Amino acid sequence: MLFLKVGGEERWGSGSWLLARPLAFGPRVTGRPRLQSRRRERLGPPGSTPGSAMGSRSSHAALIPDVENIRRETGFSQASLLRLYHRFRALDRSKKGYLSRADLQQIGALAVNPLGDRIIDSFFPDGSQRVDFSGFVRVLAHFRPIDDDTGVRDPKQPEPLNSRTNKLRFAFQLYDLDQDGKISRHEMLQVLRLMVGVQVTEEQLESITDRTVQEADEDGDGAVSFLEFTKSLEKMDIEQKMSIRILK
Repeated sequence: MLFLKVGGEERWGSGSWLLARPLAFGPRVTGRPRLQSRRRERLGPPGSTPGSAMGSRSSHAALIPDVENIRRETGFSQASLLRLYHRFRALDRSKKGYLSRADLQQIGALAVNPLGDRIIDSFFPDGSQRVDFSGFVRVLAHFRPIDDDTGVRDPKQPEPLNSRTNKLRFAFQLYDLDQDGKISRHEMLQVLRLMVGVQVTEEQLESITDRTVQEADEDGDGAVSFLEFTKSLEKMDIEQKMSIRILK
């Protein structure tokens, strides 16, 4: 989950825009699967063979609409997509076939996150009021960890949704409230106010905002463009910080 660094005023600056916690999705939304659970995932239920478990998983994955295109576009494995599909269906309590904002607000980690509403907004571009499974996993794909062994990317293929650039674009739009391609001082102040609440005074908050914008604003227009945003975070390991854990 994305969150801004909170601490003494001296710790803030353009290099401290945000950090990220892993997003957790699955029937359980906290903790890690036990080793035994991961073993069963690989081997299947007691008495089954690895081959039968794999075949069962494939048959269940076939229930997901357009699963192969979604897999290619998002990079999620078939097993991960199947778990996310179960989570999607669990959130869709009225069995509509899509999720509303109210459905996503059931996710505890989003409900208590100061930027929860902004993150939920990313599931509903262009004013839409519903998101289907493919749209749901496209957003989550931004949090998929970078693969270390992907090799050289075919330039004819679209950039992966979990690339560094796309992860940063996702983070940028959480600040760019009016979607004009720049983060103004007012927008920065609004987001920081959401994040820190009463932990700092209003005077400190305005000072933090001014310094953060000034340090990132290379062209002196009083706002932060996406390019300036990426430069301010060039030393941050955003690829691994914006990540997702898919739990059983």
